[in-house]
Amino acid sequence: MREAELAAATTAVPTSGAQEVLQDCRASGRRIVVVGDICSDAMETYLDLHGLRPMVEAVVGREQRPATSEWPGLDLARQAVKALGAEPSDCTLVSMSVLGMYAAAEAGIQAIGVVSGNGSRKHLAGTGGSVVVSTFAELAGALTAVPAADSYEPSP
Repeated sequence: MREAELAAATTAVPTSGAQEVLQDCRASGRRIVVVGDICSDAMETYLDLHGLRPMVEAVVGREQRPATSEWPGLDLARQAVKALGAEPSDCTLVSMSVLGMYAAAEAGIQAIGVVSGNGSRKHLAGTGGSVVVSTFAELAGALTAVPAADSYEPSP
């Protein structure tokens, strides 16, 4: 599985607007952890190939959840909070999946859903207190308008 994920990482193309979201997060003082239920090496490879790695503080992949996990998304979200040394209520999870939105709600993390071509706004918005945007470009614009609660000095 790991080899297939690494191979896919070399051909994957960034979602339109995702780089701008990462840049605006950093510029506004937000810290970034990339989370996925794939191996961390594949996510790191993808970030490196697209010049995105310097914007990301940590990567949390499948190998960082307990083997007996019944809900991988929840465990990975908790690992991301731990990687930041933050409280769940001070974090925001951005996801294009309903499961990601539910995992955030269960972990006590704010959630922003981004509607994908196959996604449904009503399904993403169906989780408690979540916000849903139509595109990553819309999210990037919102990030510049809303200051981060606890900012840091981004590295050059």
